[in-house]
Amino acid sequence: MKPQDLIRPDKLLFQGIKTLTNMGHHLYSDEKTEAKAKAELTFIGEKKMDKVYSQLYEYEPETVTKREKIKEFKFVKSPIEGKTYWLNFHGIHDVKIVKKIGEIVNLDRLTIRQILDTTQRPKVEEYNDHLFFSVKSILKEDQGELKVEQLSFVLSEHYIISFQEEVGDHFEGVRNKLTEGLGFVRKKKSDYLLSQLLDAILDNYFETIDKMNHEILIIEHEVIKNPDKSTLILLEKYKNSAQVIKKALRPFREALINIIEGHANLIKDENLKYFKDLSHSATAAIEEIDATLKMLDGLTNICFASQSQKMNETMKVLTTVATIFIPLTFIAGIYGMNFDNMPELHHPNGYFYTWGVMGTVFIGMLIYFKTRKWI
Repeated sequence: MKPQDLIRPDKLLFQGIKTLTNMGHHLYSDEKTEAKAKAELTFIGEKKMDKVYSQLYEYEPETVTKREKIKEFKFVKSPIEGKTYWLNFHGIHDVKIVKKIGEIVNLDRLTIRQILDTTQRPKVEEYNDHLFFSVKSILKEDQGELKVEQLSFVLSEHYIISFQEEVGDHFEGVRNKLTEGLGFVRKKKSDYLLSQLLDAILDNYFETIDKMNHEILIIEHEVIKNPDKSTLILLEKYKNSAQVIKKALRPFREALINIIEGHANLIKDENLKYFKDLSHSATAAIEEIDATLKMLDGLTNICFASQSQKMNETMKVLTTVATIFIPLTFIAGIYGMNFDNMPELHHPNGYFYTWGVMGTVFIGMLIYFKTRKWI
């Protein structure tokens, strides 16, 4: 029995929580306070790219054109009739570029600030000529950590402008549909494109939850077989990850419900069903992550129960040994007092009789404990 096996389960949990390095995400409160004090637009978050990379898809039912490193944004002010535009930015740390786009699109200053702030809660806001939608995308990396990225969308009748923190594969499926002319992406307008982009983000949530559940099933075997402190720490990390996912999914669903119930002017009635389907998918994802959290709670309880069971088994063995030796120690203590007036001390077979009594007591107690199934 190793000493760490005797550590109380509540202490194990406390030690596990203290060792977690990913308990919360940086909120950049000092940077926000400083930006507000100076009344200036500031990027809030971790810079994930050196330069901002832009990409433009210009399409209509029969054709699609892809351009990169866009510097002119005339299409926003004077779009060609019948064409739809999707302008995507990788990297949002360049305040000048985001501010320039905001001025062209007539974005509210608060909206520009929200695009630049990667800690913002997912939300949707409708203006006269555009719709602003922000959301968090979550992917699980190979190392087991969650990769959280803030994405923002500006929707107008003829275009969508999207902002990503870095280059990622969130929308590869959508790009492929545009390039190959698959589905309805080319045939429908920008509101349908937005539903497809949001659907791709939701797919990432399901993929992440599925990976987590698969890894948790592997941990489950360890929990049943031989849980230890490291198992508890790992379970706490997965709980933290699950809470991060749930915290991002709830406002995502709320934003979708606001679009559905608010009947946003830029969302055509014929495409509203796609947003309703997204809302149902978001609800399903929340239910999945809730089930994951319950499973993690159950595994944690099993760990605690297993640790308690180990402790009980150890205490049972120690108590049994101590109980057996109590009468033997009593007998040895009596005849170890060395008083002269003790007849048994001078009996020629007293030593052997004492061993016989002690052996009888020992065997009798073993039989009794075995009968009561204590050992």
